[in-house]
Order: sequence, then structure tokens, then C-alpha cells
Amino acid sequence: MPLLVFLCAMSLAVWGTPTDKLIALSRDMNLSDTRYWHLLMHAPYQESEIDDPAFFLSPMGKNDPRAELEATIRRLNDDVNRSDESPFCRFPARRAWLEKELHVSFGRGECREYETLLEKLDPQKVTLVFPSAHINSPASMFGHTFLRIDSSMESKLMSYAINYAAHTQDTNGLLFAYKGLFGGYYGYYSMLPYYEKLKEYRDTETRDVWEYDLNLTRDEVMAMVRHIWELQRINSWYYFFDENCSYHMLWLTEVARPSVRLREHFFYYVIPPETVRAFEAEGLVEARHYRPSKRTKLLEYERRLCAEGISAVHALQEGKMEPGDLETSGMSIQERRYVLEAAAELVEYRYIEGKIPKEVYAKRYHALLSQRALLGKGEPLVVDEKANPDTSHNAARIRLAKGWGDERSPVLIGWRPAFHDLEEDDTGHLAGAQIEFLDTLLGVEDSKVTLEKFTLLSLASIAPVSRFFKPFSWRMKSGWDREYGGDRLSFVTRVGAGAALGEDRLYGYLLSEPEVRLGFDTDAGIGLCVGGGITWTGRMKTSFEAARIGYIEAPWKTKISFSHLWQWGSGGNLFAAYEIHDQHTREERIRFGTNLYF
Repeated sequence: MPLLVFLCAMSLAVWGTPTDKLIALSRDMNLSDTRYWHLLMHAPYQESEIDDPAFFLSPMGKNDPRAELEATIRRLNDDVNRSDESPFCRFPARRAWLEKELHVSFGRGECREYETLLEKLDPQKVTLVFPSAHINSPASMFGHTFLRIDSSMESKLMSYAINYAAHTQDTNGLLFAYKGLFGGYYGYYSMLPYYEKLKEYRDTETRDVWEYDLNLTRDEVMAMVRHIWELQRINSWYYFFDENCSYHMLWLTEVARPSVRLREHFFYYVIPPETVRAFEAEGLVEARHYRPSKRTKLLEYERRLCAEGISAVHALQEGKMEPGDLETSGMSIQERRYVLEAAAELVEYRYIEGKIPKEVYAKRYHALLSQRALLGKGEPLVVDEKANPDTSHNAARIRLAKGWGDERSPVLIGWRPAFHDLEEDDTGHLAGAQIEFLDTLLGVEDSKVTLEKFTLLSLASIAPVSRFFKPFSWRMKSGWDREYGGDRLSFVTRVGAGAALGEDRLYGYLLSEPEVRLGFDTDAGIGLCVGGGITWTGRMKTSFEAARIGYIEAPWKTKISFSHLWQWGSGGNLFAAYEIHDQHTREERIRFGTNLYF
């Protein structure tokens, strides 16, 4: 305590500028209207997006940047208490900026916790991290972004990740979706060792991870870290589409380098892959790195191992074979290396899934690695890097096409705010994953406008079964379309599940799909469909599907469809589609047009 009093006394002696004079100077300089003060306040306009009163020193601070700035000057200049919980220590970013702008010093304090954080972080560089979508998880189909503060250590695993996420303990999926969409959860920034986040995304959720090294200077990195400290334990409402994990990384980066305008790349929603593209467009990215997920690595082992090797991996993972038994298997030494490595990866994966007790996992994993060590270095497993997310098509889509049918031949105009469907080019996307919102298609013919399709929500996860993984495939759709004869509009909800075979570039699936139809020819039914997709070179893709559906009252329906597209870049593609609908009557439909993405 005596030391604290001494430091405070020294500080008072150093600054000595009257508070009223500093506030008057800030008014003359219009500091409260400057971009940087608004960045520190997270205020796009006058109102801050931070909802926690603890973030503000003025009772009017949330809605009045000037009141908050003057309250900040007053507290920084007048407060005698300069320990950890004081504004002097809680707001180092505000303090550093005001000292620079006003050409003053607010003196010294005793901010032990903040200094401890700086020592732990040793901040040198910043990396944007993008874990891709998690197959079979609708909540993760957009991917995720967070920042990593890199230290001077060579290993990035010891760095710290800065994450923003909603705090929730809800397990009801519908409640989670409602609150996520309309604001029922608080979001918080958090800081965790990077190896823990990597384990969560790459190993537990089997998501490929891309890392984008940013070219921020040390001073810019420090500006970001100071602001991160100000946001600890501070909450704001979380919204799935706009004020989400990726959006809050944009604030941090703009605070570090205010000349970039990342948030201006977005209008009504912020999708993680689009934020990667925004960082690229602002010239922030200087290097890219790819970390394959545990699932991707195991699939690569599958491709390299013979049938005997695959069987040995299963036997070792299940404890039905001892690692030393491979010596008499007749496999080459390199095959045995791959078998042991794959078995170790699979044992760890099963443990993460909760299918192996910790004691069994530890014993089995150690035995596999010990046997592997006896075989020498060998050839490392090389996993081909997948297409970078910033090469994917943009999220929003406008469709312009011409349709030809037995009854009508309208010009088709469509708009979809987000994001990707199975018929589109998979470059930069997780193959087999689909998530669409509000896909709208209008038909124009003879000066008459008709609603052709309006999809509220459409999801799909076509996850091929492999020798190591046995996921199920599923899809759902809810919305209006004209697929039920008579070219009239019906509202249909359909949910299907089944299985798929293949890999990213060639897959096929079989699904059973119950559906309920309202409007024209109201009915309910269940059917089977088979389909698949082929990705050719040159970003061309062919999709096909045949379905046979039986109804309670209406006659059976048959639907067959083919489509082919050529993607010329992130901005658009040309497509052609052919469909047969056969229920009350048989009708053929052809469409040809373009999709433009932005």
C-alpha cells in the first residue's frame, strides 16, 4: 500500500493538467466524434453495441460518446485509486489514445493483473483463424473465426486465442435457434490457450483449420491487446446473423489498424468465410496455413492403406491385436508405420467421442506410439491442402434464368441472402453441406409476376460413409414451391435421413424422406430418393437425383432432375437444369441461366 500511495503521489505531480482544461481541449478537438473513439466504444453511430453497464464510466455512456469520453478523462485524471479495478487499469486503450491525442500523461498506476497478462501473452503478431464447417452440425455450417495472439515463441500452440461466443446452457435446439436469431444470449470475449481451441475444433469437432497471418505491426498488436483487456467479462447481446463471433473480431482489428474498414464489407449479416475475404481485400493477410482435421488425416490414411492394413487399424484400435503382432503381418515397414499412426489417431478419436475410457485410451495410445517409434522415421503423411475458403463463391446470390415448361415459360429472377446448396460449386466449401435461407424465385411472363419458390430454410449434410467413419446423411427443407402438379404453389416440409458413399469430388446418397404438404393438394407422404454429385476439373459440377414418393391420398409422384454448372470465379456461374415431375400429369421443365454472387 505505501508503494501504491507513493506512485499515485508521483503521478499527480507529473500530470498536473486541470481536468476541466483537458475536457475543454477534447471538445475543441471534437475527440468524441472521431472514428477511433467510436471504435473503442463499439459505436457505429451514437449508440454503443456493448450492452454491459460496466463498460461505461458515464451513466449515459452507451448512447452518448461525448459524455463517456469526458467521464473517462475525469476518472483517468482525478482518481487517486490506480489499482487493478480502477478505470486507470481497466481501460489502457482509452488511456493510451487520450494521452496521445491530448499530449498529456495521466501518470502511473499499479496495474498488476494487466502487466501479468502482457507478460503471459508476449504479444508480437496476430493471426486470423478459420475452422471450417462441422459436418452434421447445422449450427457450425457457416464456420467460425477467432484471433490468435502470437508470442515470440516458435510454437504457435502456446499462443492464446481470442474468441467471442454466446454464453448458453440451453440444450433445446429450437430454443437455442430462436434465442440465437433474435437475441436471447449474451456474448463474451474469452482468452484460451490456442492448443485447447485447436483440440476443440480440429480434433473433437473434426474441422479443418485455416490460419491467416496478419501484417499488423507490434504497435498495432499492442493496441488490440489493450482493447481486449478492456472487454474482459463485458457482455453484449449475441445475434447469429450479424453481431456474432466473426463480427466482433472486426472491431478488434479495426482498433488495431483504424485505416481498415472491415465492417463496411457487410450489410445485413456477417458470415465467417466472408470475413476471411474482407481481411484479404483490406490487405491484412501476409501468409496462409492449413491444419487438416483428425478426420481428414484418417481419410488420407484410408486412401493409402490396403484392406489388410485397414483391418489391422480396426483391430489395434479395438484392442483385438497387439502392436507387436504387426511384425508377422507381411506388410512393408512403411505400411506398418501408417497402420500404427492411423490406429493411434483412431484411438484418440474414439476417446474424444467418449467411446473409450481414459485408462484404456492412455494404455492403448502409449503402446501404439511406442511400437511406432521402433520403426524409425519413415515417410510423413502428406495431406493435400483443400481449397482456401476465400476462393469460394460469395454468400448472397441473384439468379437470372429462362425457364421452359409444358404450361409456362417464365423469365426467372431469384435472390438468396445465404449461403450454399448442394448443386453449387464446392470450392472452398465443405462438400456435401448445404444451408440456405429465404431463397426466393419469381417468374415473369406476359407482364404477370408469380412466386415460383420461397424457401424458409433448407439444410443438408451428405456425409459419405468410410472404413473409419459411419456418419448418417440427412436433409430438411421448409418452404413454398411448384413441384406438385398443375403448376400450383404448395407449402412443403420435408425431413430425410439415410447414407452416402464417395468422397468430396464424387458422392452418391440414398435418403428416406417423409413430407407434409399444405395448400394445393394437401397431403402427407414418404419416399425414397437417390442422388449424387460429380465435381469436374475447371470448377464444373453435375448433380442428379431421382425420387419416388407415395402419399396417403394422392397418386405416387416421381421426380427426376439433372443440373450442371460452370463456376467462373467467386462472382458467378452458368447453369442448366432439366426436371421431370410426374404425378397427376407428367411435365418436363428446363432452365438455363446464371447465378451472380456478391
